[in-house]
Amino acid sequence: MPLDEYRLANRSNWDARVDLHYGSDEYGISRFISDPDHLSDVVSYDRDKLGDVAGKRLLHLQCHIGTDTISWARLGAEVTGADLSPMSIEAARRLSEESGTPARFVISELYDTPEDIDEKFDIVYTGVGAICWLPDIKEWAKVVASFLVPEGRFYMREGHPMMWALDFDDPEELRVTLSYFETVEPDAEEEHETYAGEGKVSSPLNYGWNHGIGETINALIQAGLRIDRVEEYDECEWQGLAQMVLEEDGRWRLPERRERLPLMWSVLATKV
Repeated sequence: MPLDEYRLANRSNWDARVDLHYGSDEYGISRFISDPDHLSDVVSYDRDKLGDVAGKRLLHLQCHIGTDTISWARLGAEVTGADLSPMSIEAARRLSEESGTPARFVISELYDTPEDIDEKFDIVYTGVGAICWLPDIKEWAKVVASFLVPEGRFYMREGHPMMWALDFDDPEELRVTLSYFETVEPDAEEEHETYAGEGKVSSPLNYGWNHGIGETINALIQAGLRIDRVEEYDECEWQGLAQMVLEEDGRWRLPERRERLPLMWSVLATKV
C-alpha cells in the first residue's frame, strides 16, 4: 500500500515525538537502563493475558521506541519490533544497546512489513494506541496472519472504539461526535503537545481512523485466525476523555457509573 499524504504526515508526527518520549518519565528509559528487570506498564498488564513467551519468536508491530518490545525480551522472547518512524527505530535500537537487552528493530510501514521481514513468528503483538493510525483493518489483519506459524498467537489491547467515537473536549456529557466504524477519510487533528514528555511537537498534524469491534474481529477471522478471548475494560492507561479521573493504581476511569462505557478492549487469537 503506497504511503499517502495521511501516513506520511503520521510518520513525521511520530518522528517529532521521539525525543520528547525518550526523555519522559512516562516511558521510563532511565529505569530500563538501570534495572535489568524493569518492564513497561503496558507489558506488566498484558503478560498474564498473553501467557508465557519464553523461547518464543515475537513480532511487535508498530513498536514506537521499543519499551514494550524490550519488555517482552526481558520475559524471554526473541523479539523483533517494526515501525514506520525512522526516528522511533533509531531510539529503540539505542534503548536495546543502553539497556543491555538484545532486540532487533526494523523500519517498516505496517502494510509493507511482509516484504521487509521475511520470516514467521510464534507471537504477533500490537501494543496500545496502534490500529487507530491505520486506514484498512482488513489488510492489517492479513498482515498479522501472514507472520504467524500454525497455532501461533496474536494479542492486542487497545482503546475501545466507543471511547474513540466520543467528544474528548466535553467535560459534562458523553457525546458521540465521531464515527464508530471505519471510514475512507480519516479524522484530522493537530496536536502541538504529546501524551508523554514536555515540549512542542514540530509536526503536529496527524490522521486517525476508528475500527469497530465487529470489523476488527471479523477481519481477524477472515484472515484465518480463531478468536480465543475478547475482553472489555472500564479503565484506561491515559485520560481518554475529559471526564476521566486518575486513581491510585495509575488507571484512568469515569468517576461515576463506570458501567456506562468500555474504555479499552483486548483480543487473543490463534492462527488455524
